[in-house]
Amino acid sequence: MNPVLARLLEQREAQTTFIDQLLSRVAEENRDLVDAERSNLEAARQRITELDAQITPLEEFEMVRAAHASSAAAIQPTVDTEARAAAGGGQRLGVQPRRQEYRSAGHFVVDHLRAIGDPYQNRQPDPDAAQRVGAALNRAVNDVPPGAHQTTADTPGLLPEPIVGQILTELDGTRPFIASVGIKELASIPGKTFERPHVTQSTSVQEQLNEKGELVMGEFKVEGIPFNKRTFGGALNVSRQDIDWTSPSAWNALIEDLQFEYGEETEDIVAAAFGTGVTQSVTLATADEDDLKAWIKALYEAAVKSATANGTKRARARRLPDCIWASIDMWGQLGAVIDAVRATNNSQIPSGSATPTGFAGSLLDVPRIMAPGLPTGTLIVGRRTLFEFYEERIGLLSAIEPKYLGVQVAYGGYAAWGNLDATAFTKVTVA
Repeated sequence: MNPVLARLLEQREAQTTFIDQLLSRVAEENRDLVDAERSNLEAARQRITELDAQITPLEEFEMVRAAHASSAAAIQPTVDTEARAAAGGGQRLGVQPRRQEYRSAGHFVVDHLRAIGDPYQNRQPDPDAAQRVGAALNRAVNDVPPGAHQTTADTPGLLPEPIVGQILTELDGTRPFIASVGIKELASIPGKTFERPHVTQSTSVQEQLNEKGELVMGEFKVEGIPFNKRTFGGALNVSRQDIDWTSPSAWNALIEDLQFEYGEETEDIVAAAFGTGVTQSVTLATADEDDLKAWIKALYEAAVKSATANGTKRARARRLPDCIWASIDMWGQLGAVIDAVRATNNSQIPSGSATPTGFAGSLLDVPRIMAPGLPTGTLIVGRRTLFEFYEERIGLLSAIEPKYLGVQVAYGGYAAWGNLDATAFTKVTVA
């Protein structure tokens, strides 16, 4: 086979394998594709299209060349010794029957391909080619002298060292905290900073005690909450050889790694900022940390503080907590308590849900999210709409360096976040 065609087919197979492995991983984890994975799928699809455009004419050339080789072999004179013997003929003294000879390994491969056919190209097996290949193989076996046995010890330079399976990485780009509060569009907001309007004083309404009496006069004040844009990104300088020669492709792996690193870095920084920005707290006694009732009491106390700003504001529907966020250690501690109670609960009243295989769960019908970026010992009860995250992904940037046969590649984005009202969140801490 043409070595160029063989290389292109190998690259196409590598892209297909990469797609299969990516989708298999997503299916096993029972989740949706993240942005980085969707970008990788599109890049692999485009690469396959480019490869197909090169492969098709080369395969057509191989078919033409194989047909020519077959025609040339058909017109070469052959000797059928069995037919001559049956007709009473003989063979001249000292003359051996003509044997099928292949001028090169490539000619043998072409004949072998014709012999087996190709159902995908509607090519039927060629019986003449099969006969020639069989004769050549039988002769090769019979020509081996007694005692001559070829083993891998004789050909160490021909033994490949394959790399199999997908590239192992611990990154996945999952952003459970950011997903829980939602992502708002940043691209349409100009400038380095912007403000979110926030009502700091509402109007006043009271009962009119006397007919024609003066109504209460109030004020309405709105102030801005500042949001600062921040930039995140990473870059890499890759040689052309590292792109063309590696299998599995280093290009796909490094792009995926950049995207996943971006996702996890932004998740951890934003989650940490959220956790340190919450100042209200309630305390759970250490002696009660294995008692679900004590946890429930503490969570309700935290909910009351969040809804009323520690008693300074009226409880409103827009302030009632709708989410519980937990650091990895608090997720494990509270999850163990929930499961222990659920295993011995005979009242059929669900205490909540917890699983060691996922970030999400629930407690008292409230979503409970494990955010790995939260500081250790963090459990927060609050209203998710009162913390906002804005993002604009720049995406992938690349520049070719002809002088060095290399490619510079970068991935990044802009983000801004802030707490609209810190009093709408309360921590539960263990004494």
